[in-house]
Amino acid sequence: MYKTEGIVLAIQRKSDSASLVHIYTREYGKVLYMVYGGNGRGRKRSRGINRNILTPLSWLEIEGDELSGKSLHSMKFAQLHYVPQHLSFDVRRQCLAMFMAETLYKTLRHPLSDDRVFDYICNQIVELDTSDSIEHISSQFVSQLSELLGYGGEPLEEFQNLRSAALLNMLSTS
Repeated sequence: MYKTEGIVLAIQRKSDSASLVHIYTREYGKVLYMVYGGNGRGRKRSRGINRNILTPLSWLEIEGDELSGKSLHSMKFAQLHYVPQHLSFDVRRQCLAMFMAETLYKTLRHPLSDDRVFDYICNQIVELDTSDSIEHISSQFVSQLSELLGYGGEPLEEFQNLRSAALLNMLSTS
């Protein structure tokens, strides 16, 4: 049994009594959790887990167990680490949260943890929930996440400069 913090990325319903939940955790990176019970009508709480908190970009405190090697874990207990004030009621914020969660689900493929990435995601959740102006959040999120993961920054600028120089060279020789 272990305890960790995690961010919900995606939920896949397997049956009326089980779901697979993809969570990016502070200590273990991207982890797949099996959550049992509570998909049917009238059953929202099962084994210490309120199913209503398992939404994209929920920041949770989790107790879990490894099931088979390191690929599948069982969630024993979960509660909100950060309780959002506006995110649950504002449709625009919910749409941005789903976009951010889907982006993270697709880009965080490795099971390795990175405190910088985890802290950045947590800060973005708080900003999405508390900011008065949310129009800039999606583009800012993607560009800064790309830089944290090593896809942006100087190498991209160098590539654009090389491409511009190559185009100028082609135009001047013709």
